Amino acid sequence: MDVFVLSLAEREKLINEHPIVTRDFVIVTPVIEQAYSLIRERVWMRSTGTFLHASQRVGKSTCAQTIEALLKEEFPNAAIMSFSATKRESRTTAMYIEMLRAEGQHVPNTPRFERLENTLMTYILTQCLEKNSTQFVLIIDEMQNLEEKDFYLLLAIHNRLDKQKIRMTTIGFAQPEILMVRTALLASKSHHLIARFLSEPIPFSGCSTSEDLHAILQAYDEEKHYPEDSGISFTEFFLPIAFEGGFRLSGYSNQIWKELKKAASELESRAIPMQHLTSTVAYLLLAARNLDDKQFKLKNAAITVAVERSTLKYFSGLLGTFDPQD
Repeated sequence: MDVFVLSLAEREKLINEHPIVTRDFVIVTPVIEQAYSLIRERVWMRSTGTFLHASQRVGKSTCAQTIEALLKEEFPNAAIMSFSATKRESRTTAMYIEMLRAEGQHVPNTPRFERLENTLMTYILTQCLEKNSTQFVLIIDEMQNLEEKDFYLLLAIHNRLDKQKIRMTTIGFAQPEILMVRTALLASKSHHLIARFLSEPIPFSGCSTSEDLHAILQAYDEEKHYPEDSGISFTEFFLPIAFEGGFRLSGYSNQIWKELKKAASELESRAIPMQHLTSTVAYLLLAARNLDDKQFKLKNAAITVAVERSTLKYFSGLLGTFDPQD
């Protein structure tokens, strides 16, 4: 096997395109692994519906995208669709439009409801027919933006597919407001909607423990590579000399965790939002690349600065002063 070698000049040219800078990479964190374990079981058992709820910036949408990719790999014969629900003043047909457009389907500006519904059903049935499948999985991100009438539209899809002997499983990803939507449906005695789509709330967090952080940093050290197929890990790309000398980000997980928790002290959740965690690591590696040396070590001051630049403390204070009852 050939060894992929980059000069310092070549690395500098590639930095602006590095996934750490573009934020175009996914780490299957322990939390995502746990979520997928639950969801794959529901899909395998062809359960009707479940949903995950999480606070902002913990990686919910990334989790949704990752789980969709994993499901498509493990269940190649299932017809799988996904869309992100948006909040609109009028949603009579908005959800159907969002579903079709997420699949790249053309939708007229002012479609008639019946025609739109039939177009969507035809598309879903065609996807099932092409895969010779009797299973349809719908993934909904930002599920808290759905209203009661949207759940009735989902129920209509569910019932029409059931007549065709196709089982529908709905998987939602939402912010905590989804629990208020569920409570409103309970108050209106719409138990059939809850049973179909909101029967099993699953809390989802970001990086919850120092052990989680250690596993995530190990992915930077060992699993994630750039350039693709180069065998050069993210950590090695920025600190090749130090990496050769034994430096690993995961060796500093306890120190980094301590600073992250200090900055997030006002968050009600114990979890560190993934957006701020990845920003912290990006700042650490970008700043350290000019100090690359076989004896390189991360200083506590550098970790403190990286956490500060991630704006985690500001975000923590912002949410800490927010009262959901206001």
